[in-house]
Amino acid sequence: MHRAKATFREFLVAAVASISGIAMGLALGWPSPMFQKLTEETLVENPIGYVIVESEQSWINSVLAIGGFFGPFVAGYVSDRVGRKPAHLLSSVIHIAGWSMLLLAKSVPLMIAARFVLGFGNGYILITLTIYIGEIASDEYRGILGSFLQIGQTVGILYVYCIGPYVGYYAFQWICCAVPIAFGICFVYMPETPHYLISKGQHEKALHSLMYLRDATLTNLQQENAFRKLFTYRANQKAILISFCLLSFQQWTGIDCILSNSELIFAKARISLYPDISTIIIGTVQVICCIVTLFFVDLVGRKPVLMYSAVGLSISLALLGVYFVMEPMAIPTEHISWIPLTGMIGFIAIYNFGFGPVPWAIASEIFAYDVKALGSAINVSVTWILDFLALRFFLLISESIGFEWAFWIFALVCVAAFIFTWLFVIETKGLSLEEIQQRLGGKSTKEAL
Repeated sequence: MHRAKATFREFLVAAVASISGIAMGLALGWPSPMFQKLTEETLVENPIGYVIVESEQSWINSVLAIGGFFGPFVAGYVSDRVGRKPAHLLSSVIHIAGWSMLLLAKSVPLMIAARFVLGFGNGYILITLTIYIGEIASDEYRGILGSFLQIGQTVGILYVYCIGPYVGYYAFQWICCAVPIAFGICFVYMPETPHYLISKGQHEKALHSLMYLRDATLTNLQQENAFRKLFTYRANQKAILISFCLLSFQQWTGIDCILSNSELIFAKARISLYPDISTIIIGTVQVICCIVTLFFVDLVGRKPVLMYSAVGLSISLALLGVYFVMEPMAIPTEHISWIPLTGMIGFIAIYNFGFGPVPWAIASEIFAYDVKALGSAINVSVTWILDFLALRFFLLISESIGFEWAFWIFALVCVAAFIFTWLFVIETKGLSLEEIQQRLGGKSTKEAL
């Protein structure tokens, strides 16, 4: 097979699989335009029939993370039982169910239940998509393809920001539901991963899958108790420590808090642009920066990108905190009203250059194949708990003592992320899975070879 054709197919399969990432972004960005409709005094676009209060907004927003906690465990089990492709395809059904529930929602409890289902679907996709791309990607393009998840999410969030404020509530739910439907239709034609087929002894099917994706040879995979291997083998212990901490730091940069409440933050900052226009600018910056990241994540390396990103995030968050402390101190802000938008753009850009896509790329490549599903499920489930706590924490802190303290605490977390990356994260650029495992186990790549 001509290598260029194989590369095209590899990217095509990853791109189609990552449409599910767009569906994730829709659920993440949904509160920003929809809360404007649910709190509008006229009730024109409010299916509930009254203006929802802050506690209801908080639960509708944060319950996404609770659903996300349960999704990975189901995803890991289904992926190992029925296959990577069928498991990932099932995510479309979950999201369609969630959007259908929002279409029928006439009360806050039903809306919360719908958001729980969408959160479950998001947590589910984080496992199935990460495993699927990790197993179809070649070593040469593993970092690039691993970033497709973050690109999909940013496209989905931009989709929400651009459409949500300008269409009715019911029209918007239908528009969102169209994405998982399109994903399900397209993904049916994609192949199962070769590694799963080999693990089930289906070598002929695995060969066809490999030859579709790229020229490759079959390797034997040994089956062993995944739970025991994950927590007793040194390489796997370090893999779960590194991936878990990076994903946890990712959640506590405050990214979901800022994206879910972007219009509220811009309204509070009293900038000259309309909040919905500012939010669209933020969404556009996300997509552009994620795409740009593809061109240097495999050139510069994962570790330097993460370290630079952590430093930049700390500075951006600290400056945002300084701006929001000026109002309580009666310091005039008329001539520096550009700082919130600039700071937010800087934060979003730096996040999507580093701590957005790179932790997922590392999580998809750092585990051995026989513990990938279990390790990913544990990581993602716990990070969803942290995401829920971050969302609750942000609203609690911002309402009680001000936005500035929330931003400053997130800035300190980013400082901790820099220190952890510097001390503990290994560089995986250009390494095969075997070389990564050897380095995690304590051998240098040169020694291993």
